[in-house]
Parts: sequence; C-alpha cells; structure tokens
Amino acid sequence: MDINRENYELGLPVIEKAGVAHKIQFKEGSALPALDQMIDFIFVDADKDNYLNYHKRLIDLVRVGGVMGYDNTLWNGSVVAPPDAPLRKYVRYYRDFVLEFNKALASDRRVEICQLPVGDGITLCRRVC
Repeated sequence: MDINRENYELGLPVIEKAGVAHKIQFKEGSALPALDQMIDFIFVDADKDNYLNYHKRLIDLVRVGGVMGYDNTLWNGSVVAPPDAPLRKYVRYYRDFVLEFNKALASDRRVEICQLPVGDGITLCRRVC
C-alpha cells in the first residue's frame, strides 16, 4: 500500500524478478485506515504481563484466517515446573502471567492454537471466528 502508485511501479521489476508478484496486491491510498481490513499476521514479543491484553485487542484486528504468534510461551520451561522449583526472580515473576495466558488461549474458541517448543516456546493462533 502506498499513496503513490509510481513507487510500487518503480519496485515492480524487482518484485517480478524475485518471482513474488503473484503474492502482492497493490492498493493505492493511505495505509492507516485500511489496517483493520488487512491484518493477516502479527507476532508479539512484548511485556509478558500484558500478553492477555494484547490478545484481547488483537483478536478484533486480525481477520478470520489470520495468525497471531506469541513468543516465550514456555517461559524458560517454568510453565511445566513444579510450584516450588528454584527459578530466577524474573522468571518466577512472569511465570504466572504466561500460565494464565496459555490457559486463556487454550479455552478461546475463536482461535486454533499450536505451541511450538522452539527456543523459549512460540504459540501460533489461527483466528477461526
């Protein structure tokens, strides 16, 4: 999206050479008003104590079929550790927020989820309604 079609046309030869022209739908105009209709993917790696608030806001922005990704959802393995496990202070502090968030996603019927044990855990949510 760009307010000037000439900018898109300037880059079009490179897009075509890369073989991705079929994946791009150019729209001329201001991007900000169109965001509500265009969000297909968002990745969140932010303050863990607000993940649930991010999800509540994003579920209305990401369109049906879109994907939301959340980083650190295994939180140093603490989400499966016993309550009395020795954990670093910051890990223990955010652990309950991450657990609450994971439980909320598991019961959210608006999304299908897949948790990937990559790095510190990534949860992908596909909005289904």
